[in-house]
Amino acid sequence: MENQDEKLDKLKIFGRKVFFVNPSTKIERHVVNDLRDNEYEVYNINDFRYVKHVLQMFDDAVCFIYIDSGFSYSTWYKFIKSIEYDDKYKNVLIGVLSERIPQAKKDFFLMNTNLPAGFINTNLPFKDIFNRINMVLEINETKGKRKYVRLQISNNDRISVFASFNGRAFSLDVLDISSVGLAVNVSAAAASAFAPKQILNSLSFTIDKKTFTIQCVVLMSKVSGKVCNSVLYFLNPPEKFIRVVKSFISSELEKDMAKLLERASLDHIDYASLDLDSLGTYGEISEEDEEVEEIEEIEEAEEVDEVDEIESAADGESE
Repeated sequence: MENQDEKLDKLKIFGRKVFFVNPSTKIERHVVNDLRDNEYEVYNINDFRYVKHVLQMFDDAVCFIYIDSGFSYSTWYKFIKSIEYDDKYKNVLIGVLSERIPQAKKDFFLMNTNLPAGFINTNLPFKDIFNRINMVLEINETKGKRKYVRLQISNNDRISVFASFNGRAFSLDVLDISSVGLAVNVSAAAASAFAPKQILNSLSFTIDKKTFTIQCVVLMSKVSGKVCNSVLYFLNPPEKFIRVVKSFISSELEKDMAKLLERASLDHIDYASLDLDSLGTYGEISEEDEEVEEIEEIEEAEEVDEVDEIESAADGESE
């Protein structure tokens, strides 16, 4: 088991995962995608019953909770307090997102909960929401020293890579990939073609049946037995290739998270009836005038669809 110093060292290098619990349509479709594009490892959790299981597995994560739907504000308050009270989650950074919470209830949250990731108003343009969340993530050094999300790969049939050098062709065993490069294994017999600073002019990538020819430079290389392990850096890759790589990484990470959730122990606590005294806290938030308004969620979804249509039309005109 890792001690605290080892966990801190690992956190400084690899950074934190970011979770959005019960995100609105607007947040999920736009802000989350922009954060992923900005090299954050972001996941959505649409069912609160998975949250505590996930936070036990990733106990240094940043967790933003959208409180305008799913529960009443008072129930979300109890849910957050139950996380705050439990020592298992002491390193988790909790933040709250809301678009329409009344000011008095917002003040109650701010006064009675510990929110190291802040209370962020989402009744703002997408860009402003992104900037505020990005600021919180930067302050907490969420990316760590590794500035790019890196996907570990094992026998993935969605990606294949080939290289040619002096008339010879090599199939590369991809170990991991990011939007700036990848680590590969090749036969030790091909080590001379993958020497440090060597330029590979025609690396052939096939990702999800899309094929690209990319130039790379070898950053480092090491022969161990019959295998040569090399780290390659992309040289001036086309933007379309980068988008495909990022999409591939995000979809594979989501698949991995879905597999973890399949084995999750679900949270069946009735938070609406939770006795706050048991958490050593008092001052329960009033439930007056609280409703979970599905109509507003539907209207919001329709509004986002309209924005998507406008953006799509604009993209079509610009191509």
